[in-house]
Amino acid sequence: MSTDSKTGKGISRETALLIGMAVIGLAGLVALQLARKNASQPKEKSLVQTENKQQSSDAQTSAPLQRIPGELLRTSEYPEAGKPFKFFMIKSSNGPKYELDFGDGSPRKTFVEGAVTHTFKHHGPCMVTLYATYEGEEVRLDTLQKVVARVKIEAPVAPIIDY
Repeated sequence: MSTDSKTGKGISRETALLIGMAVIGLAGLVALQLARKNASQPKEKSLVQTENKQQSSDAQTSAPLQRIPGELLRTSEYPEAGKPFKFFMIKSSNGPKYELDFGDGSPRKTFVEGAVTHTFKHHGPCMVTLYATYEGEEVRLDTLQKVVARVKIEAPVAPIIDY
């Protein structure tokens, strides 16, 4: 009889462990789904509701929802403090006003013909963000991290002696 009671306890213990692992697994799936919903929100913010006050023959402008294109060009160049640096934008469209926030406390600058020039005052990392404004709504389209290099000092090593 003692053998049967040990087997019954072993089965109930295994069942309890299996149920516990299932609960932990379900909690993990719920956490992943919530994280996934939060991570996908910025991309959906680039959809803008348009007002159809005028009739348009262009399919893109007459659509009730529009996706505003806009992306910063990634380069291997780094800006240097105190020197102008040019940012370029790709995948843009006519209509929205595109602005760049440099992440250094300076005011935003508007893109002119797909480019913006900015001079960083201090070295260090900066988070550069592309914004678009269309029909009164502003959306964040792209973010780029740039590390601003220190000012290069060119000093002569020694005086030049000509014999």
